[in-house]
Amino acid sequence: MRGNGAGSFARCADDAGGWAIVAAMSSRHVLSLLIVAAALGGCSSRSGATRAVPPAPPPPPCVPTHGGDCVLVSEFEAMAEEMAEEYAVHPNFENQWGLAAINADRAYANLRLLEGPDAEPGAGVTIGFIDTGIDAEHPAFAGRTIYQDFLFGAEPETGEEGASHGTAVASVAAGGRTGGESAAHGVAWGADLAMWAIPLGSGGGPYEPITLEELSEFDAGYAHLFRTAFAWRDAGNRLDILNLSFGTDGSIEDYGADALRASASGLIATLAQADAAEKTILVWAAGNYHGDRCAEGVAGCVNGRVNAASASIFSGLVARFEELQGHSVAVAALNPHDGALTFFSNRCGIAADFCIAAPGLDIRFAYFGPHEGEVVRGSGTGGGTSFAAPMVAGGLAIMKQLFRDQLSNEDLVSRLFATADKAGIYADREIYGQGRMDLGAATSPVGVLDVPLGAGLATAASASLGSTGLRLGAAFGDGLAVSFDGDEIMALDDYGAPFWYEMEDFAATTEGPALSARLRSFLGPGSGGLTAGGGSGGMPAAMGTTAGIVRMPTAAGNGHLALVEGAVQVGATEAGGLSATAFTTGRWRPAMPATGAALAWRPASLPVGFRAGWISERETMLGSLGTGAFGGLSAGTAFFGFDGGMDFAGWNLGAAGEFGVVNPAATGGLIQEITPLATSTFALHASRGFARAGSLSFSLSQPLRVENGWAALTAPSARTKQGEVLYRSFRADLAPGERQLDLAAQWNRALPLGELRLGAVWSHWPGHREVLGAQVAALAGWRWSF
Repeated sequence: MRGNGAGSFARCADDAGGWAIVAAMSSRHVLSLLIVAAALGGCSSRSGATRAVPPAPPPPPCVPTHGGDCVLVSEFEAMAEEMAEEYAVHPNFENQWGLAAINADRAYANLRLLEGPDAEPGAGVTIGFIDTGIDAEHPAFAGRTIYQDFLFGAEPETGEEGASHGTAVASVAAGGRTGGESAAHGVAWGADLAMWAIPLGSGGGPYEPITLEELSEFDAGYAHLFRTAFAWRDAGNRLDILNLSFGTDGSIEDYGADALRASASGLIATLAQADAAEKTILVWAAGNYHGDRCAEGVAGCVNGRVNAASASIFSGLVARFEELQGHSVAVAALNPHDGALTFFSNRCGIAADFCIAAPGLDIRFAYFGPHEGEVVRGSGTGGGTSFAAPMVAGGLAIMKQLFRDQLSNEDLVSRLFATADKAGIYADREIYGQGRMDLGAATSPVGVLDVPLGAGLATAASASLGSTGLRLGAAFGDGLAVSFDGDEIMALDDYGAPFWYEMEDFAATTEGPALSARLRSFLGPGSGGLTAGGGSGGMPAAMGTTAGIVRMPTAAGNGHLALVEGAVQVGATEAGGLSATAFTTGRWRPAMPATGAALAWRPASLPVGFRAGWISERETMLGSLGTGAFGGLSAGTAFFGFDGGMDFAGWNLGAAGEFGVVNPAATGGLIQEITPLATSTFALHASRGFARAGSLSFSLSQPLRVENGWAALTAPSARTKQGEVLYRSFRADLAPGERQLDLAAQWNRALPLGELRLGAVWSHWPGHREVLGAQVAALAGWRWSF
């Protein structure tokens, strides 16, 4: 350590105040002992308002949350797991084993962490049903928006005719959190509902596959049913997902594509939705007739029982016709005992690419129907792929909500399949198709999140979100962070799914004045004076006395030269008071490379001196560092300053100030333009010596501050369903909203051995930030030179 080094670090107090002891010896035989006390907001030695601090390396990849934290992936996982537990212990969740099986609790936690606590699962999404109808008076649907239409002679259910299949199915997808001890909530309890009621049979009896002739006879009716639902959508209503928990006997593998198209051309064309701006996702129950009784000679009948090796005819149409692929899903049913396929569920078979498995046995649902001679509204338990399908429909609704309807429905289906659990038994595609639905994985970022910097997903340059940040120099205070308030940045995962984060979370602001700079000033040579940084910064101390290469003393000042603290300089002087220096950080500070030169003129005949200089920062801007999507920053700063002093009534009075013009540049990131910046710093001080009472000094100063200037940014804000990235351009004011002012006092008293020093600093708006409040630091030290 060169020169008059004292302690270089002290433990800062927390909000309640505290103290620390620092001792150090310099190469000039100076022993210093320091006691530091800090209160009223504490102190900060991590980042300084009075000195340039080399930026830390980019942080490891993190996930910004809606609450404002950017946490490590492992921390995010832990937070999500803890939050998921809150959902998992809700009685309505515990009553539905299938919710845990599809990791719905984790999906709820992801939604809350990324979108906030007010986001109800499925809100803003409409799930449609073609079924027997829905009892809108059931408590499971209290306060919900429900559209209902009756077709083919169907009438509103009274409950007397039997249990309402449609009510039960709808509740599994989107039943509310009633709080009832025996009730279960749906997967997406915030979704809206639409029902097209039709008469449905109860099933049962031996397996009798539908014939092509029968299919042709019913083709027009089936096509009309779906056209009715799609016409409602095309009239301006949302119909994002259509749950289809009905079907007819017949396995898709037993029907050829040509024969099906000849017999069901109207239905196939309608399901294809060729003219739709956005195709509704069709979620089909895969069928329940595996193991049913059958007559010998019937296709798929083995020893009098059906081997349902593939999805049913309707749910399996997607395997035969390309125009149905991408928006059609067949759903097989899992049991709660070992998670395997239920004994009755059709296998995925030839529809494996378009099929997924979800819970479908011992499912809790909303019951509307007769019980012990009266009609009741309560809860029931049952099984069937009819209940597995709405599990998937509800999950897709949450996905659509989380991604703000910016993924196309085909992209949602692809993501559903890609994130499904394919481990263990679920690797058997013939049975489980794409695997077990994992809603937690489907709503979590997959792979590395990247911030796009170009127009198209396939061609856009990008930067890792985890390495993206803007570490602001102290001169900017909270200006940029405040300007970012309310703005978002979009990042994309490996599958192109968007996730949004608050931009202000990526701007790291200075917390207040650096205590270490004050310590160096406090224990500096001579009677000194404790300022908020030891003056406004000027020429290096070596100037005027030496010529050659020297190490620049640590800059305790507030001025522009603090930006090149630790640089190496070569200087020269002349007798008329003119001095010049050139400096570079070189290999001594590779994280913040800078070079520059300065001139100072202080003639002996004048009470005032002047200085001017130029600093070129190659990778920073006034000490600010951009990483990741913020690209690179650089700046050239020209500054002019003065200092002077006079004696008055026994006091030595002085003033110093600097003004600068910064020409910044930004490359390769979100910042498109930065205007020239104006900067300032000043210090006023007064000191006086007393014959028997030592010396007393006072100072008022302002650290380096940006006075005006703005940056133009273009940030990714959304993506279209076609994969185009949309950007929002805005202007951010770089000047801080507050101004740091530091009032300091110091008393020095010579002792028989060494010198006693007492001091205090009060900082108003430290770091040029309002949120920190005032800070006070009290210091006591002893200095001995030998």
